[in-house]
Parts: sequence; structure tokens; C-alpha cells
Amino acid sequence: MEQKSGTGNVAAPHLASSDVGNRRHQIFPTLSEDQFDILLRYGERRHFAAGEVLFRQGERHIATFVIISGAIEIERGSALGATVIGTHGPGMFTGEMGAMAGRAAVATARVVADSELIVISEDSLRTLVISEAELSETIMRAFILRRVVYMSDQTGGVVVFGQRDSQETLILRHFLNRNGQPAAYFDTDTDSEAQALMSRFGVQPQDIPAVVTISGEVLRRPTLRQVADGIGISPDGIDGRLFDVVVVGAGPAGLAAAVYAASEGLTVAVLDAKAPGGQAGASSKIENYFGFPTGVSGQALAGRGLSQARKFGAEVAVPVKVSAVNCESPEYDIQLDSGEKLRARSIVIASGARYRKPNLPGLERFEGRGVYYSASFMEANFCANEEVVIVGGGNSAGQAAVFLSQHAKHVHIVVRSSGLAASMSRYLIQRIEASPRITLHTHKQIVELRGGDRLESICWQSAGGEAREAPARHLFLFLGAEPSTAWLGDCVALDDKNFVLTGPDVPSERWPLERPRHFLETSRPRIFAVGDVRSGSVKRVAAAVGEGSAAVASLHQALASDLL
Repeated sequence: MEQKSGTGNVAAPHLASSDVGNRRHQIFPTLSEDQFDILLRYGERRHFAAGEVLFRQGERHIATFVIISGAIEIERGSALGATVIGTHGPGMFTGEMGAMAGRAAVATARVVADSELIVISEDSLRTLVISEAELSETIMRAFILRRVVYMSDQTGGVVVFGQRDSQETLILRHFLNRNGQPAAYFDTDTDSEAQALMSRFGVQPQDIPAVVTISGEVLRRPTLRQVADGIGISPDGIDGRLFDVVVVGAGPAGLAAAVYAASEGLTVAVLDAKAPGGQAGASSKIENYFGFPTGVSGQALAGRGLSQARKFGAEVAVPVKVSAVNCESPEYDIQLDSGEKLRARSIVIASGARYRKPNLPGLERFEGRGVYYSASFMEANFCANEEVVIVGGGNSAGQAAVFLSQHAKHVHIVVRSSGLAASMSRYLIQRIEASPRITLHTHKQIVELRGGDRLESICWQSAGGEAREAPARHLFLFLGAEPSTAWLGDCVALDDKNFVLTGPDVPSERWPLERPRHFLETSRPRIFAVGDVRSGSVKRVAAAVGEGSAAVASLHQALASDLL
């Protein structure tokens, strides 16, 4: 049922999540006449007749509308149908975080009574939130919380058909979830409605996974970029542009660099192949990050960083994969796998590292079918009330063990060493030791995976011992780190493990200028490396954020001296 706002008989839009119900006044604030005067400096006053559509769900680069008088009806839908979720009345305004970046509208707005509105363009809105601190706080908080609400609402958004034991389906669902895109998911093996809906949209078994956009377009076994294009979250204005800074990787280090660079007036593009947050974005809870004594999920932290970056005008482009870099010209040329190109006066390498795959025969056959590299709520649902095995002794493995122990019947941690003290934070070790649902197995390694269509058992052995088979339908791998540096070619100097060398670690013969290199600068002037991809970095979120911000200070100096 719709709840009444403080403006006559106008109803505020219905909240899909009860968790934020008590924050309704922040999600749908009512602005004052004094605030109207400020808004009119950035927009124009216009009259609209009842029945006019201000924007439709899926349209990009829409304006923000503030109601002086009248009412606007908000409707959200999918290919399965549309629902009116409420009405905005005087003092209220449209929009959410996507409006800051020209992304697709998440709802349709229609005038239902003759109205007088303030119309604020996308560019003017960005100027407003930077220039007007108090009003910016109100607008940004509402935009962020609205996005949280929309993420939990499956009645509007895309429809996904997939299979539980499918790596392609898992990748697709992770992409949508981590990019804040609600989806109605139907498992073709277990959902009774799936077959009828597939017939309705003409989806065949060989099309799985399939995505149905809000317009009814069916994307059959799509790439992530095809999905992003279909739902309006891919970048549409970076091809051919010159940026002061291009950040490759949208993890904590990359987003921090983007926030500091954009806030200081530099033009910034952030490119990431998957989603904001990087490896940290998949963490269920980070409890040792400064300022969050009760912990913060990786996705929440990434969402806040993304909002900050976009507030200051950074273009955060997802899913965008860099295929090559031409480092020979003063302005670096960056080639994307989509065929798009852009140029950069400087580059921040923040592409991070990925978990190493062990040399196990048949490993790829079981990926998504019992073998996983992250432990989100999706994977937790797969292994509810079943036993799981985690391989790895770092913080990511520890966080996964603690999280999965709340869902699984029992969690087994397997490490080749004598314990966890050398590689895991003490608070996680204490949590593991205190849990009756977690068992640590030391001096062991997995040597074989067995199963048919999916993982059914593992073979593990102690040093010098015989291999023993144990039933295992869910195996989580958190092994070491391999840097994501293949896209760099021979552009910058790397160490023997392919991490990027910076500062004093760069061989003197690789440095071409007379000026000294900055601490985070690579063997190429104005190309910096930060976070997990950097040789010798501290593999912690706080360290990555610090390096991202520190690189921008040095980058300013390099730009000033090198491009005079």
C-alpha cells in the first residue's frame, strides 16, 4: 500500500525494501521554496500538461524534474508488465544515481496533473551537486538510497533465464548484481514458470542464458557488453575522446584515484571489464577498513566510491576491457575490445589481480558447476545446508569461510602450510577458531576433482601421504594472486611475476627522462600503478585507496612538467 507524503493527498513511491522504509523522508525529501530559488539558478521553470511523459524507462541522458506544483506518476516495468509505484508531489524531485552519469532511466515519469516544474539538465545537475553543498547532500543521499531500493525490486528490470550449474549464467548474474541492476531470475531446471515464459519470449534451451530487456528484446547467450548496451548502462561518449587521466580498473585504488583526480578538475575515465569494486567488491564484509567499526560489504564500499566519482564528473565505464596501449606517443592511445579508442595524457594502472587457478585436470569443466572464485549470496544459496571446501589462507578465504558458515552445513578450509597466522588477519582467525561449523585442515592440498556434469568429490592428500577421496559438491578457490597486466604488452617494466614496477624499483635504463620518477610512477612517464597490480604493494583495501589518492598528487606534477 502506498504511504502518504506530507504534501496533500500525494503518495510517495512505494518502497520495495522494508529495510529502508524508515528512511522514507531521506529517499523522498520535500524541498522548500528557498531551495527552489537555488535550483532555478541551474534549471528552468516550465509548465507541463497532464498526460505528458517526461521520460521513459530505458531512456538515457534524461533531465531531473523538481515539482513546484502538480504531480508526477512514477511507473516501473519489465517485459512481464508495468506497475505504478507512486506519485511525486510538490517539493519532490525525480532521479537516482544513474542520472548523474547519463545511464538509462529506471522508471517512467508521467505528469498526472497540470504541473509547474524546474527542469535541470544532466550537466547542470552535476554542476549543482558540486556547487551547492547543503542541497547536494539532500539530493545525493536520495539518489543513492533510491538506487538501493531499485536494486531490491525485481518487478522492474530485465528478465533472466539461466541454469544453476552454468558458468555463463553465474557470470551474467554477478554482472547484473554488482552493477546494481535488478533482475527477475528464472532457473530453467527448477522454476515452474520458466518454460511458459520461455515460450512467450521465444527462448530456446540453446539460447540459455538469455536476457529479456524491458522493451522485450531477447539477448541470447549475450556478452556482458551486449547486456550493458541492451539495458543502457554501457558508456556512450568515450570513443575518440582525450582525457587527462584514464584509470584502468575500478577497484578501491582505481576509484580513489578517480575521485581525487575528478574533484581537482581533471577529466577522468575509469575503465573496468566487470564492475566497480574489483576483487574487494565481492567481499561479504570488510571489518578492518578504517572508519567502519561494524564492517562494510565490498559492494557497499564500491557503490559509495562510484557515487563520489560520478558526482565529480568522472566517466566510469563498465564493462570495458582494454586490449592494447600505445605508449610511444606523448598522448597515450588506448584500444578497447569493443573497437572504441580513447586517448590519455596520463594513465593510472589499477587493474588489480585475480585468483590463481591451480593446476588441476578438468578444473575449467567444473567452473560454475561446483567450483567458484567468489562467495556471494548467490553461491551461498547454492550450498545451503551442504558441506563446502575452501582452498586458501588469506583474508579473502577467511571472509568467505565466516560468511559461508552462516549458510552451509560445514566449511572445511584447506591449506598447504601449518596454519593461517602468516597470511590472515588475527580477527578472522579468531572468528574461524570460535566457529563450530568451520574446520581447518593444514598440510593438505587438493590433487584431483571428480564428477559428471558437476563436481561431486575431491581427492586431497597430505605431504608424502596417499590421496584420499572425499565428497564435495562446492569448492571455493582463493589462491594467491596473478596480476592483470597482459593488456600492457611491453609498455612498462614488470617484475618476474608480472607485477608492475614503480618508483625506485624501476631499472634506471628503462627511465627516459632527466627528472626523477615519482614513487608510484612506472618506467613510462605519466603512467602510474596502484593497488594489487603494483609490485611490492600491501594487499589491503586501505592501502589501495591510499595509493590511488597519492598517485593523483604525483600525476599533477608530472602533467605540469612533461606536457608544457
